[in-house]
Amino acid sequence: MSTHRPLPISSNQNDEVLKELNNVLKEARGTRDVAIKTQKDLTGLSVELKQISQRQTMLERRSMFNSAVAYIIFVLLIFSGLYLKFDAQIETFHANLESRNRDIEELNRQVGELKRSLGKWEQWERELLEFERLVREDNKEEAVRRFGSLRTLSFAGLLEELIIKFKGEVAREKYERGVQAYDERRFSQAAKLFENSITYDEAPPYLGDLLYYQGMCALRLEDYEQATELLTKAQTFKHERKIRANIDFHLARAVDMKGDKTSARRLYYRFYLRYRHSEKHRAARAKRRYEQLDKVRSRRR
Repeated sequence: MSTHRPLPISSNQNDEVLKELNNVLKEARGTRDVAIKTQKDLTGLSVELKQISQRQTMLERRSMFNSAVAYIIFVLLIFSGLYLKFDAQIETFHANLESRNRDIEELNRQVGELKRSLGKWEQWERELLEFERLVREDNKEEAVRRFGSLRTLSFAGLLEELIIKFKGEVAREKYERGVQAYDERRFSQAAKLFENSITYDEAPPYLGDLLYYQGMCALRLEDYEQATELLTKAQTFKHERKIRANIDFHLARAVDMKGDKTSARRLYYRFYLRYRHSEKHRAARAKRRYEQLDKVRSRRR
């Protein structure tokens, strides 16, 4: 053991020590308060750091989510744009295809029309060649008949004058053959020829004579109604006196034969008065028939 004994402490020293101890105690308390405050601040800072960390984590997650969503939207927009572009290209392709199909149909229609036109022109060419052959062979009747199918041609007017000439010649030929057949007493054939002649030329310069012969053929064939009509028309034309006398006399006969006795009596009497000096024989016959009809008329009264 130490035999050293502490020095006795004086009262002044004791006060100073106590004072120092109080100071140390205050500093210790201040230090403790600072430590507690620092601890609280550190705790609050830690909490804030944790909150900041959480917020940062949430922001990072949100940012990643937003980035992912933005990326997905971007990808969708890209695909939508590509789809719309592709769809527009398809529509454009279909529109072009339909337009080309319409163009092809129009071209096919035009080709068909050209083929039909070509066929018509080939037909017209054959008919023109046939028409030329008939003209060269002087087959006028057949040429006139064939001309009917050429009337639609734009240059048909160039042939019109030739056809009119041919018609007149064919009509004249049939008329002359009809007169010959009439003279040979082939009345049916003559009537047909006269009728055909009229179809080729409705107003020939010899129409009056043609009507006379037609009327005489009808009278010979016992078609008295037709004979009356034709001979009446023939009377409206100028004729030689002999032909005129034939028309007047046979008109009276036709009217008589069809049963119109009153008109027949008048026509016979007029014939007698007009031709009693030049046509004595027939005038005498007309007079006798007039007197017979007059007697019948008197009896009826």
